[in-house]
Amino acid sequence: MVFSMFLAMGCSKTSGEGGKEATHAHDDGSGHGPHDGVLAPLSGGAGHAEIKLHDDKGDLEVWLAEDPKITRPIDLPLDTTVSITFKDKGGKVAALKVRNTKHNEDEDGTPNIREGKTNYFIYPGEGGESSEWLMGKDFRSKATLTVTSGGKTLTTEEFELTPHHH
Repeated sequence: MVFSMFLAMGCSKTSGEGGKEATHAHDDGSGHGPHDGVLAPLSGGAGHAEIKLHDDKGDLEVWLAEDPKITRPIDLPLDTTVSITFKDKGGKVAALKVRNTKHNEDEDGTPNIREGKTNYFIYPGEGGESSEWLMGKDFRSKATLTVTSGGKTLTTEEFELTPHHH
């Protein structure tokens, strides 16, 4: 199983530490997670990614977890690379990284570093990239997410990313 490869290279499974229970249910089949992002399964049954695009700033948040409720984080080294390729935007790629190496707080202020590892990644980061191309309530693109850590790679199947509206 692909998840076993990630465990072997230094990721840790945690049970609920810093993970959030779903606060509401989406029973409309929309495939949304507890943070109101789009859910996409990782290859080989390794887990799930929740991808949240904010329409007002064009920023992205990604949480990785074993389960679709995002309650059991897949914690990876802080130098893990997460990228999203946007098929309908000319193959443009957003490279997500940790917000910081101390707490790596999400936009709700929840710390996401456990034992020096995390399941939470953002774009844009400190590099000064412009996320203007992701802004707007009408943004829509088919996309794939890739996670690379310790020379191992996981991907999602293609999914449609639409923004969370504020």
